[in-house]
Amino acid sequence: MSEQKVPVSIEQRIIIKFLTLERVKPSEIFQRLTAQFGDQTLSRTGVFAWHKEFQEGRERVENEEHDRRPRSSITDENIQAVRDILEDDRRVTVSEIAEQVGVSYGSCQTIITEHLGFRKVCARWVPRLLTADQKLRRLEVCQRLFARFEEEGEAFLASIVTCDETWVHHYTPESKQASMEWRRKGETAPVKAKTRLSSGKVLATVFSDYRGVLLIDFLHERRTINAAYYCELLTQVRAAYRSKRRNQPISVTSSSSMTMQGPILQL
Repeated sequence: MSEQKVPVSIEQRIIIKFLTLERVKPSEIFQRLTAQFGDQTLSRTGVFAWHKEFQEGRERVENEEHDRRPRSSITDENIQAVRDILEDDRRVTVSEIAEQVGVSYGSCQTIITEHLGFRKVCARWVPRLLTADQKLRRLEVCQRLFARFEEEGEAFLASIVTCDETWVHHYTPESKQASMEWRRKGETAPVKAKTRLSSGKVLATVFSDYRGVLLIDFLHERRTINAAYYCELLTQVRAAYRSKRRNQPISVTSSSSMTMQGPILQL
């Protein structure tokens, strides 16, 4: 009959128990185990812990039996529970789900990514959120543009001028050189409190076609954005186009918030 091999960890615990009863110090026990078992030696912390246990009267060298979580927490019931939590709150964390379901963090992560196919992503920034009516208008514009392209071909694409608006941020701090003063020899230099940069922004309206930028307009302060303002802009872009693109038709499309009779204009 073949003898059952005793695990290395159990062998070392037996030795620790014997040497503890012999009143050998834990540091010396660790040195003896290292000389005998090499890389398989228990950690120094483990040796000291077992020495303390045997010194306090422990008899068993095996681990104490205790209630354990099932070997696999990835069950159909837990997968469904995780799915319900995710469907109810898409911003819940893995730790919160694991605590609610009663599984480990790793098992919860496996359920979310491998079994349910979820992944956590950041929100995508967009210039603005459109209403259903605005989306419908954009769809109609695209259909009209596509219809004209089918009729006129590549020449229609060359005649399109697009318009968009963006906020341009700027900073106007006072430089150190700007605060310089004339002082007599021996006079102390002026002092100035360190302040943060003063920020500002201005609305820029950009018109361009396939060849490049036609016009950039910066909205002056205290200027009201209304239909009259946009009509004036269209007059300026028409003049800029006739100056830079002579003898070519033009169609203007807008991706901004312009309130015109239609998103496509023939100038």
